Amino acid sequence: MNFSQFLTVQSWWEVPSIAYFCSLFRTAFKLLDFDIEELEEALLADGLEESASSLLTELIVRLLNGCLGNNDISAFNYQMYLRRIFRQKCQETGRYNPFNTDIDFQFLPLRTKVEILYALCDFRLDAEDVLDLFKNLEAESLRVEPLGFDDDCSAYWYFYGTRLYREDLKKKKGKHKRKKKGSGKCWFYGDDYLDEEDTERVWQVVCFTEADWLHLTDRFSKATSKVEKELYRSLSQNFLPEIPRLFQEKERLQRKRLLETAPRRTSNRVLQKIKQKEEESKQSTDDNKEEDDEPQPTTSTGARANRAKRRNLIR
Repeated sequence: MNFSQFLTVQSWWEVPSIAYFCSLFRTAFKLLDFDIEELEEALLADGLEESASSLLTELIVRLLNGCLGNNDISAFNYQMYLRRIFRQKCQETGRYNPFNTDIDFQFLPLRTKVEILYALCDFRLDAEDVLDLFKNLEAESLRVEPLGFDDDCSAYWYFYGTRLYREDLKKKKGKHKRKKKGSGKCWFYGDDYLDEEDTERVWQVVCFTEADWLHLTDRFSKATSKVEKELYRSLSQNFLPEIPRLFQEKERLQRKRLLETAPRRTSNRVLQKIKQKEEESKQSTDDNKEEDDEPQPTTSTGARANRAKRRNLIR
């Protein structure tokens, strides 16, 4: 794992979209509570060790449970159900199946993992229980829109948490053939996205810290164009007043999670100490036993007394 991988993952818009989906529907769909940074860390760590990321595994299990209406899916059998749902969906749409081999999820390329998680979120919205769960909600109210644009036509996106993303549209070099409907590995993006043949979308995080938010807002404070004035108004009035509270809440949640995992770490340390003491006690007992078994040196007087006792017993 290196720094370039972090930058690569942060440039994929699907990652904050997945995290936002799980945050928005956490209660309704019984999903996990995590932030964008934790999802990135789980993705980058998954597959580096023999065991898969517990966060990703549990997230997939819960999404599959909702998609298939099957509560029997667990960390022990989810791979089978994951392949099954992708085989079904890909056959229905005639699109690329990332599970065209028997490889397990944790050993797939990083980009493919993100595409699979994003597709599962999409599948979850097609489940039978969705209409009942959200019958009183308007679909438009759940849609994320850019909070503004700059003069370069870059869009600024806020999902949740403390980060702000910027989406830049860049012209592609050379001539590109128009993609056919449903082509390409990213089959779930939709045809409108695939038909944008002349431009590519480049995403990056522009605000990590409170200072970043302040600096970006100050940058547009002297804007002259209508779009940048609107962007400045949105940043200064709707976000800056809330940013300190959001960072405080983030720190509070991080401390809470650390405290929740602390007993486990403490119990492990205590267990190690207990085992160490047991080993030391066992070793001490063995040493004492060896000392007892060794012949004890006797004086000449003691030897004569022992021989006298034996003679008296014989008599």
